[in-house]
Amino acid sequence: MAQEASSVRNARRAGMITTRGHTVRTGPELSSTPMVVRSREEEETVVTFPHLVWKEFLAGLAMMVFLLAVSVQINAPLLQPANTAVTPNPAKAPWYFLGLQELLERFPPVMAGVIFPGMVLVGMVLVPYLDRNPSRRPEDRKLAIGLFTVYVTMAVAFVIIGTVFRGPNFSWYWGQVLGHPGLNSKV
Repeated sequence: MAQEASSVRNARRAGMITTRGHTVRTGPELSSTPMVVRSREEEETVVTFPHLVWKEFLAGLAMMVFLLAVSVQINAPLLQPANTAVTPNPAKAPWYFLGLQELLERFPPVMAGVIFPGMVLVGMVLVPYLDRNPSRRPEDRKLAIGLFTVYVTMAVAFVIIGTVFRGPNFSWYWGQVLGHPGLNSKV
């Protein structure tokens, strides 16, 4: 009896509990030696400071300069205050909803507003289960990168179509791209 109590105490100290003759390991699994010992030289390590941090800083600085140049060149005037009695023609959603508005133009409301966005969300949830590749290298993740590329391309295309190619009555309009066809002024 004393020997059994001593072995239970030792098992509890080692992170194991014995119940009805079965030993169950609890706590961190580091109480036993690992099966494979890897040396430090075999690990894929990358020094992040200062080299990677410096590259990320330069990329952020370049992006800020690009956005500053674009914002200086593109005229985005403020319109008059909103009048609730007059609806502008065309009534466009903000740019982040223009993709959904474009889908509503092409499909019934239930399809465009519920089923398609739902399919996108379910697809995003399922991608990690469909692409079970443990590698983090982009060349090994063709399915995930392909699905993401298709999604981003369609989202950007719908936003560009809704912004640039939609005119009065939300109909297809080339005037913003090609200019007004009735004006031939050189001024």
